[in-house]
Amino acid sequence: MGEVRAYSEASEEKTEPFSQSEIEARMQSSRRGQFGDVANSAVSLDNLVVPPDEDIRILMRPLTRDRSVSPGNQEVCRWLALHAEVADQEQSQHRVLAVTQTPRDISFSVRIPGERLDDASPRPPLWCELYYDPASDNQILVNRSHVPFTLSKVSQLPAGSPGEEYDVNPNFHKALAPGTWRIKVNESEVLDFRILEKRPARLRAPSSDSSTVSTMSDVVNSAGKRSFVADEDDLLTPEKKLRPSESASKNEDGVIMFLPPKTNPLVFPLPTAEKGKELATANGHPLLDMQPDETVEIPGGCELDEYTITKRDPIASSSLSSVFTADYSNVPDSVIVVKVLKTRTPAIAHNDAATARNVIHQADIWLRELQYQEDLQHRSIVRLYGGDARFLSLYMEHVDARDLASRGVWRSSGTDLFAGDRSDALRILRDIASALHYIHDRGLVHNDIKPGNILYSRERGAVLCDLGLSTYAKNPPSIGGTPWYVPPEFVAVKQRGAASDVWALGVTMLYVLGKTSFPDARGHRAHPRHLHWLISKVHHHRDRNGHTDAVANMRQWLSEVNGMRSSLNMQDKLERLVHDMLLPNPHLRVTTKDIIGRFGEQITER
Repeated sequence: MGEVRAYSEASEEKTEPFSQSEIEARMQSSRRGQFGDVANSAVSLDNLVVPPDEDIRILMRPLTRDRSVSPGNQEVCRWLALHAEVADQEQSQHRVLAVTQTPRDISFSVRIPGERLDDASPRPPLWCELYYDPASDNQILVNRSHVPFTLSKVSQLPAGSPGEEYDVNPNFHKALAPGTWRIKVNESEVLDFRILEKRPARLRAPSSDSSTVSTMSDVVNSAGKRSFVADEDDLLTPEKKLRPSESASKNEDGVIMFLPPKTNPLVFPLPTAEKGKELATANGHPLLDMQPDETVEIPGGCELDEYTITKRDPIASSSLSSVFTADYSNVPDSVIVVKVLKTRTPAIAHNDAATARNVIHQADIWLRELQYQEDLQHRSIVRLYGGDARFLSLYMEHVDARDLASRGVWRSSGTDLFAGDRSDALRILRDIASALHYIHDRGLVHNDIKPGNILYSRERGAVLCDLGLSTYAKNPPSIGGTPWYVPPEFVAVKQRGAASDVWALGVTMLYVLGKTSFPDARGHRAHPRHLHWLISKVHHHRDRNGHTDAVANMRQWLSEVNGMRSSLNMQDKLERLVHDMLLPNPHLRVTTKDIIGRFGEQITER
């Protein structure tokens, strides 16, 4: 996709062409009228007051001469004219690009084209991306340019405090706290941007003293600059805003042109009245911090995207995610499942760089799972109701069933063997093969089929969940998944695809048929037959024979799987089918379509 430029002024009609000098004069006049003289402006972005009722997370002011900005998502940004916090309302407003975080935005990307400076030396283009940290007010800046740039904090510091300045190389990142920052490329000032504190969610405890009541007028950021505190009779300063139909126009080249705003006041609503006994949470992660029976009120840009979550019972928690049941106002009269991806783990608690990498990694996983699952409608796939990028949360159908790895339910506590019978095995294979066929038919691969991702009850049947590692078949992953379910073709050529899902389902069926105990249990160090490896290490640091410990362990496991496959009864139609799902050659392996077809051959017979 080509670069899209956004300009500040519309063209005028003229029967005769403009001369080059006239064009330059008009452009300079336009820039002065639109933006003022930024270089001489004494008003810092820190001093501009932003609307209190919107999730504006970034203010941007380009410092280049042509003022071109190419936002990655035009729908979440617009030019706003803002007053300084202590300015007289008669004073001029300051135009900045305001970026709003919606429930679908994990990051914001911006490009500023290169330009030739007065000394004729070219200044390279700038491309950077800001990821929102769901557990703090910080944002993670990633340099997507081909050249390094200098990043410095220009917020007013206490006297004597050292300044902050960093060199950010291409593809490197830096976690940034709220405040105003400046990017320079080749010593040329390119962009000022201010990171804003996020709007706090409101935590309503199940029972609290009436004195602990908070309204939106009490909820301000640490700098006190996001919201006004006004009496009911006060009118907040109106802001000019582009109407959707006027905000942009496209020419044949796909150029987005931001036109000058017409008079269209944006009146900010006054602080809301007290809603009840509430506690305001100004930072942290409300969906991870909340306790059972507590309710979190999530703010939105309008009443339509506001919602509440009331926590019920925990389901599972790990270093990567927390899963619990809840009441969700957008799905009334029904319990849902909330899955929240974590960005902070005990292993990286004091490592800022590792935490920043994990924010990016988890955000990308969240977005992939949301995009891949939201349009899937299949009885044997967990339905996704929605999600919120601000918390990396997903809101899903509650299936009254436990996964096949649940100890004491479908997994025997003493032997780690499957606790069901043949009829359960048939139902599981039929339902999950149908779900996989549905996914594969849409060009997707699940990449993590295993007992822990299959919910099962005899009333509902088997239901596939957790599409967080899903990819399109044309873009197979090089790592990811669970070691014991990765196919043999991965060892030689890193090959993954629809056939890999079939292999993983075949290994799962060995467990379901009682041919092996729960494979994942082998990863525990206390297991008498401990066997574990990292998928990412299979192709790294091999010796002269092409081997690593990971390769050796994986080949040992594949040998065990081959032994179990050889022991299957070829006269039993079900076991014969599982045998064909575990063929080492992926091109000879049965497909999900083949599996479904064989069920039409009365596979229940032995």
